[in-house]
Amino acid sequence: MVTDLSSNYTSPAGREFSLASARIAGINPSSRVLDMGCGYGEAACSIAQEFRCKITAVDQNPENVQIARESAQQRGVSHLITFLEEDLTDSDFSEEPFDLALAEGGVLSFINREDGMRRAHSWLTSRGWFVFSDLIFLVDQVPVEIRGVYEDELYHYESEKGYRELAAHTGFDIHLMSLVPPSGWDNYYAHMAKRLEDQKGFFSDPRVKLAFHREIDVFYRLDALRFIGYLFCITRKKS
Repeated sequence: MVTDLSSNYTSPAGREFSLASARIAGINPSSRVLDMGCGYGEAACSIAQEFRCKITAVDQNPENVQIARESAQQRGVSHLITFLEEDLTDSDFSEEPFDLALAEGGVLSFINREDGMRRAHSWLTSRGWFVFSDLIFLVDQVPVEIRGVYEDELYHYESEKGYRELAAHTGFDIHLMSLVPPSGWDNYYAHMAKRLEDQKGFFSDPRVKLAFHREIDVFYRLDALRFIGYLFCITRKKS
């Protein structure tokens, strides 16, 4: 069931997952957090409100950064968040490492998983925390119609086993790994359906509207949760 339409998350892993990450990582007002691919700034703003810590939020999309800045101002946390409009693959934060790095909303699949995790490892303090969420395939044989709306020639998704191996390979211990419940997907698609009413911006594009309408239809009509899941993982740097 839909549990929260007030947030501005654009993935099935919503606010509760971001806050759980910060609690497990022991985030407090003296902590430093990196949001890799901040989108509309929902995670950054929520963590700043809850923990009053300093956050660096990065996204290469100028529209996302502008929306995120406006949200931070409206929520009274703009003084706690530094927003950067840049490509993560060109970034270097190793001089001032973070206590927690977030790569939510499938960011790793967009920037290259192994490279993204190695970068996160180099940007963290000793025994720092790294958290990610991403779509995964649960089985090898995914129906063509389902695979076709989630994967294309650019984006190919991982499995839980693959992510476990990658975490170990890039220097992280897994502390928690779970699938987002169906309510997370309901929240996500209810939010997307609402955004598809936009008359300007990204969601006003007829091609975007058509793609999301098709995705929502396939997800529910074909009971896609038998084949796909949204993985949430909290890891810690080994050294």
